Amino acid sequence: MRTLHSIGTVAVIGAIALATACLTGGLIVAGETLFALASAALGGVWVAGVVLQRRWTRVVALPGMLIVAVGTTFVQVAPFVSLAGLVMTLVAWNLDDLERRLNQAGHIVDEHALRRIHTARLLLVAGASLGVGGVASVVRFEIGAIGALILGALAVLGLSRIVTLLRRMTQDWRQ
Repeated sequence: MRTLHSIGTVAVIGAIALATACLTGGLIVAGETLFALASAALGGVWVAGVVLQRRWTRVVALPGMLIVAVGTTFVQVAPFVSLAGLVMTLVAWNLDDLERRLNQAGHIVDEHALRRIHTARLLLVAGASLGVGGVASVVRFEIGAIGALILGALAVLGLSRIVTLLRRMTQDWRQ
């Protein structure tokens, strides 16, 4: 059981490192060194908190990393680099939350299967986000406010259907 916890911790640290590398690298290339140092410091604080098991570091670092990721869109950072940094920050947050919940749960019957299913879902959502965001950063078209509302409603409906399908697949797999 201990190896699974260390594997989960390594995954969290890897996701934080990728998010920090995307944001910091993009900001350095854009010539925003001070902003890049803030991103690197926040990533370092978060990694230190994961290693030392201090929850408060995530409370500080996560919003900071999200602000940096959003802020990169206002400087000369490539849109896909900003998107990748944002998605990896959210992936790191999700994995960190999973680790915290598993540590609090105590005994879990099939922890390896739970991690595998959770990781598969997370990779699916992150990949779809990067794909749609990458296309959206290249293709430009005007849809207006009503079109945005309709498109948002369709996206929420589609996402709910996908989540329902994934839940059914998980229940079928368990049986």
